[in-house]
Amino acid sequence: MSRRAFSDVAALLNDLLDRFEANPNATRLFAYVDEEGFASVRDRDRFEHELDAAAASGGIHVERRRVDGDLLIAHVRLTDPPLLYTRLFRQPSGERSNAAIASVRARDDLPDGALSLLDEIAEAWSRGVRHFGLVPDDTLSLDASISLVRSLASRAVDAPANQLDFRTFSRQAGTDSKALERLGSTVVAMMARLYPNLIASNALDVGEVLATFGLAKMPQPLLLSGPLQLDGESLPDLSYYGFPPEDTARVQLAKSVAYVLTIENFVSFVRHVRELNPDRSALIIYTAGFPAKAHLEEIERLALAADAPLFHWGDLDAGGVRIFRHLEDALARHGVNLKPHLMEANCLREHGEPNRSERRLSKGVCPESAIGELWDVIAETGLVLEQETLTPQSPLVS
Repeated sequence: MSRRAFSDVAALLNDLLDRFEANPNATRLFAYVDEEGFASVRDRDRFEHELDAAAASGGIHVERRRVDGDLLIAHVRLTDPPLLYTRLFRQPSGERSNAAIASVRARDDLPDGALSLLDEIAEAWSRGVRHFGLVPDDTLSLDASISLVRSLASRAVDAPANQLDFRTFSRQAGTDSKALERLGSTVVAMMARLYPNLIASNALDVGEVLATFGLAKMPQPLLLSGPLQLDGESLPDLSYYGFPPEDTARVQLAKSVAYVLTIENFVSFVRHVRELNPDRSALIIYTAGFPAKAHLEEIERLALAADAPLFHWGDLDAGGVRIFRHLEDALARHGVNLKPHLMEANCLREHGEPNRSERRLSKGVCPESAIGELWDVIAETGLVLEQETLTPQSPLVS
């Protein structure tokens, strides 16, 4: 570790206490003089005088050594933190953190287990360390996060069919409109701790978890291609249709279909629809990336009604296989098997490119899944492939 050198006494003393708070068990905390940091000999003399005055009042010891006949400062050692706190009129971080969190502790609507979580945050803050993504003493964000967690848990229990945008949800939770966008990772981490049974999978990222609760920055319409009816009335002959999330339950199949295909990305959805489904003989569903809760419910409903071979086509990367697994699990609850389309391991080996993101997979997570082989190849090779790279094909063509 590099030596910590200073030419300002207050900065030196506070740095010693900062490091003590970060590691209260440390017994040898030293600081050094930055001999190059003084503009003049007078400034150097003033610094040494102030440092000796601080040592005289207790809390630190100034160690000197003789060099070429001169008695020079070798280092400054922290000896009595409480005395130094008093001299600096500084409140210990532990007291400051507990005082800051006191208002949140006093809430009468804390979820079960929240007090233990707050204890952890206070302890981390007392060491000057973030916890759950919250910087020390940021009680406004902590309070808002608790409110968002409570609202998210209520939303899961109520199982609403409607999708909601982040800002409306934040306002309904009693926070500022941008709170969920700002604190999403904190909220999801707290949800996983306080309501683990409500988290669909530990493999999902923040946006994917929020989508399972029907939350998105702006809810997408459900895009469908196929022989459809709305309230029992046949629709005009269009290549695909878009339905507001709150109206999707009014959509039914007008006749049987050859297959059902869910598609992750918009370009691939449009290409497949135009090139392979002009007669609307299949049901093609755009998932808009990770499917929102309301979209997933409609995918399940329409897939069951179709009673036809069911496939999913997505990116050959970490996000794509996680989306497949989420759909696969949801449909398996209805006894429906989902098959991958154009998501073969050999295709990835032949056409894949090195992964440039930080999202990586662990091998052997889903050995029984239809996507298990591709999952492991992505984990082993680090290769990825966007589905738009591939030309649309019918999943019924072997």
